Amino acid sequence: MATDRKRVAGPESSVAPLVEYPIDHQPWTPFTEKRHDSHRQPEDLRPIYLKTGLISEANGSAYIELEKTKLTCGVYGPRPVKRAGQGFSDRGTLNCEIKFATFSCVKRRGTMRDAQEKELSQILSQGLTPAVRLELFPKSNVDIYITVLESDGWGSCIAAAFTVASVALAHAGIEMLDLVAGCSASYIPTSIPSTSSSTTSEAPSEGATGSITPQIFMDADLEEEKFQQGSIVLAYMPSLNQTTHVLQSGKAEGAIISQSVEHCVEACNKIFAVMNHALLESIDQKTV
Repeated sequence: MATDRKRVAGPESSVAPLVEYPIDHQPWTPFTEKRHDSHRQPEDLRPIYLKTGLISEANGSAYIELEKTKLTCGVYGPRPVKRAGQGFSDRGTLNCEIKFATFSCVKRRGTMRDAQEKELSQILSQGLTPAVRLELFPKSNVDIYITVLESDGWGSCIAAAFTVASVALAHAGIEMLDLVAGCSASYIPTSIPSTSSSTTSEAPSEGATGSITPQIFMDADLEEEKFQQGSIVLAYMPSLNQTTHVLQSGKAEGAIISQSVEHCVEACNKIFAVMNHALLESIDQKTV
């Protein structure tokens, strides 16, 4: 049987790495500590590192890092549509594709795009299209390719994708109405709900468990997302004060959702300053 000599075959079986914890190590829960990172308050974001121009072959590129969340983005175009039989269009199209590296998550990802990656690509396209002036590129495509090198939370990964793609578009010289900043928030209970005592032998009815108001954790990581009741991801244009996309999951009261949106808007304004600084640095490097 012929073998592929260019491919390095992996081992038939693998063993999980041994992680040594202190004897008194206790897993994190929101009922004992405020946040997984003890240095962060519920409203604090992770430190952001943003750099442009890492992919030399692309028209524009950017790299973003939020501790254990790392993404790269490359923008190609605008370039003419090459599909045969497609009629003339007075507006260009924005094609987004996001791919998780096989080593990016705790569980190894596949090499082929799955349904989750296709869903994320569609969400990304919906959030970025309102900010790009596609009417200036008739019968043209602008392609955005994002690679997730490391993922530490579903919400933070989507929010970082909005941010890095927007900076890469600006770095490529694509005319936009405004930059799009992304931010996520999770609804996490910080206390165990109390159960009502009953003297009867009947089983407690549904809803007998006491409900508690969850706390809003901004930019939650993977460990914190395990306890969340719901989450929200906001794509926001700070200069125009407009929202391009909102992704809500789980159940929460209207007051909690409204408060989380306000927190996300404030956080997007802070992220916007980091985005501007990264683009100004790229201009200074070109002029040197």
